[in-house]
Amino acid sequence: MGDDLPSSANDLTELVLAAKEQVPHGWSDRPLVLCLSGGVDSSALALLFSRAELRDLFPAGIEALHVRHGLRGAESDGDALSVRDLCAWTNLPLREIDALVEPGPGLEARAREARYGALRTAAPRSILATAHHLDDQAETVVLRVLRGAQARGLAGIRQWREDGIWRPLLNVRRSQLDGICQEFGWTPRFDSSNGDRAYHRNEIRLDLLPAWEKEAPGVALALSDLARAASDLEPFLERALDRLADMIFLRTDATGFSIDLASWPSDRPVPSEDQELDLLLERTWTRIGRRPWTTVHRVRLLTDLWTGTLGRRSGGQREIAVFGGKRLRLEVSPEGRAKPTESCAIHHLEKNAQHTRGFCKAPRTSGSDPMEVAGNIQPPKP
Repeated sequence: MGDDLPSSANDLTELVLAAKEQVPHGWSDRPLVLCLSGGVDSSALALLFSRAELRDLFPAGIEALHVRHGLRGAESDGDALSVRDLCAWTNLPLREIDALVEPGPGLEARAREARYGALRTAAPRSILATAHHLDDQAETVVLRVLRGAQARGLAGIRQWREDGIWRPLLNVRRSQLDGICQEFGWTPRFDSSNGDRAYHRNEIRLDLLPAWEKEAPGVALALSDLARAASDLEPFLERALDRLADMIFLRTDATGFSIDLASWPSDRPVPSEDQELDLLLERTWTRIGRRPWTTVHRVRLLTDLWTGTLGRRSGGQREIAVFGGKRLRLEVSPEGRAKPTESCAIHHLEKNAQHTRGFCKAPRTSGSDPMEVAGNIQPPKP
């Protein structure tokens, strides 16, 4: 993709028509939901889909959904009013739904999880179109690299997800979407939290990427191309990971996953040094809806597991890993992280206003079995 990107509504319509090719045929008869916040990006999405060429792509109908988190008081009320006016102007049916989130650590991730859950509940059969764009993709790739993402993480934001989430503007620059709003004469809302550098993504957007762009113009485009290349390789990687999953008896369920390394081949690297296994664990964490533990935490866990150590570790987003005899069971803990009574030393290896990751090894008491300490969480049976 070159630097001479189109800016008119007609040209962006062509990009959206091309993006429609990513939607599987089995979804072609589904209704489309536009996820609107009132900001520049989603306003441009609604304005583009007010055009007949795009509406005709979805004969089952198009509607808009606006999610209220109840976090910003009068500002949030203003967003809702703006979305109502926009939908009235573009003749889009609108539904407003609540997904209330309490302030506190991990707010951005919790709000995202609540938002997607509410959207899917409100429109279980529909395609959900969000306004993620090329600059969002660049920010995501940088953020994942800083968090230690592996090859799968470099694929960034997928234009199409198997659960029906579609990003038709992923090849469009943020400045182009601002231009669409201006072209239509629409004034979007501004979310004040987007200027808060306490959020790591905002630091990347406001400071890091602009500095890089100044030194090396085209950085955002290069990062987007990197994500696309990683995504193109993903089918081959997925098949390799599926084979490995069968070999270690990987099982997932509603509360976690389990693996068994008893049959680990002697001609492979030890598990803690096997990059393919690390990628598989990262994928598995993601598929159960959790943020993967950091690479150093996964290495420690695999080292203990491979040596046959009996024990338990907790960390991430309310997960507990119980291991012994080269078998591991990781489960989301209803009680959250390690309890204070366990006297775990939680090492904060990565901390900002968005999230804190902790990792600890629960203490052993004389004669105790860590499998019993973990209550009902048991490693998989051979």
